[in-house]
Amino acid sequence: MDTRFLSLLVLILSLSASLHGRDKTSKLIQEDGALYVESLLEKPIKLKVLKSAHAYGTLKGERYLGTLKPGQEVTLLAISDRAYRVRGKAQQGDIAGWAGPTFFKKLDPEFVSNLKKAAERKALVDDLIANKEVALGMTGEEVLASLGKPTKRASELNTEGTTETLDYITYERVPQTSYVRNGFGQVVKKTTYVKVETGRLSVKLQDDIVASISESESNESRHDLGLTIPVPILIH
Repeated sequence: MDTRFLSLLVLILSLSASLHGRDKTSKLIQEDGALYVESLLEKPIKLKVLKSAHAYGTLKGERYLGTLKPGQEVTLLAISDRAYRVRGKAQQGDIAGWAGPTFFKKLDPEFVSNLKKAAERKALVDDLIANKEVALGMTGEEVLASLGKPTKRASELNTEGTTETLDYITYERVPQTSYVRNGFGQVVKKTTYVKVETGRLSVKLQDDIVASISESESNESRHDLGLTIPVPILIH
């Protein structure tokens, strides 16, 4: 094989591997000890930069990314006791990096406390949804994400607010055997499957928050009916 062609092939493969690796690491890696806030907020939180801030690629202050100018607003991405991760325009271009809290307008301690509570609640809800379970304190949207579309849905408006009931019926396909004659007049065994109800689950929401859960006795319970999680926290 031509040595020039071989060298060119090696160069192409090296560049391809480099780009492939870059794509893999381009996703945001969540670091231990940091609270990532984007998934907890309906609207982005803006922080004002008070003085020139050096931003780094890691929470440990590794890999300098650029310097954020004072007076500009940046978007808060994550917080820790040592630094904030923000997205903004540095002298070197658009960056997302870590910088010390003293470089920004101070966050309200109550806001930070609520963020931590919201993160703890989200972890509980994510676990419930992964296991297709429900609990008191979940929202209607979270119930649908966990159990899917209900078999029956009813709502009522009264002086106390809006009450909604989501009914779920679970079925099992039970085989039934019968004997029939085929086209040749021979008696053969035929199996058909019939849907049989195995249980019912009723979830009642008061103003879109799960207030009660009931399950039929015939159903093998998959839900801890006494489990309660905090209701969603409003973060301003």
